[in-house]
Amino acid sequence: MSTLTIKNLHVSLAGKAILNGIDLAVPKGATCVLMGPNGSGKSTLGNTILAHPAITITKGKITFGKHTLSKMKTDEIARAGVLLALQHPQAVSGVSVTNLLTIAARKFAQPKSFKMPHFRQNIKDTAKALHMPDEFLTRSINEGFSGGEKKKMEILQLALLPAKCVIIDEIDSGLDIDALKLVAKQISKLRARGVSVLLITHYNRILRWIEADRVHIMHKGKIIKTGTSALAKDIEKNGYSAYINA
Repeated sequence: MSTLTIKNLHVSLAGKAILNGIDLAVPKGATCVLMGPNGSGKSTLGNTILAHPAITITKGKITFGKHTLSKMKTDEIARAGVLLALQHPQAVSGVSVTNLLTIAARKFAQPKSFKMPHFRQNIKDTAKALHMPDEFLTRSINEGFSGGEKKKMEILQLALLPAKCVIIDEIDSGLDIDALKLVAKQISKLRARGVSVLLITHYNRILRWIEADRVHIMHKGKIIKTGTSALAKDIEKNGYSAYINA
């Protein structure tokens, strides 16, 4: 697996500059946390990595190993093993959870290595670990799901697809404490598989169950401070003002 590397990234959205020179690296198997006030550009960074069509890269580049993500389309980036868990997952009518995961997994896997019964059982086992009833797996994706159920569904997909690097955008919002622990456990399993994780969050609470290698504070489209998990604890206690006004 490879390092996700972002160098001098400048991005605009609807003609407005959003990211103003981001430098960031997420090594293989590392968990890096991105925090910052609302409107700092955190979600825009995640969407930029996955080539959202509304976003324009005006300067800099994004690479993942041999891949230059900033020159690739979203489907090509996903095939390279870089996946995004959305902050606001959308419902997809007429496509069941099981069918989506099966089709996606078959495209990733070598035909001879893909065993349908084994994969279907993995779906059920992972859903059970997330305390998701089996009936959710036959329903259309996110249709009629609560906010917390949609977040679990994002993690279910990341856990079952052969990801190499994942960007997880505010997965903790909308989750109660029990669901948060279950989701954090699945994220920790990704790390144990050697998957690189970029976790976008407002809160330190998820880091009680996830080991963070680095914590970055973002403000006005720039990373203004980098530290250990102690930085996230300080932000929870004292807020961002000391870093923004430094």
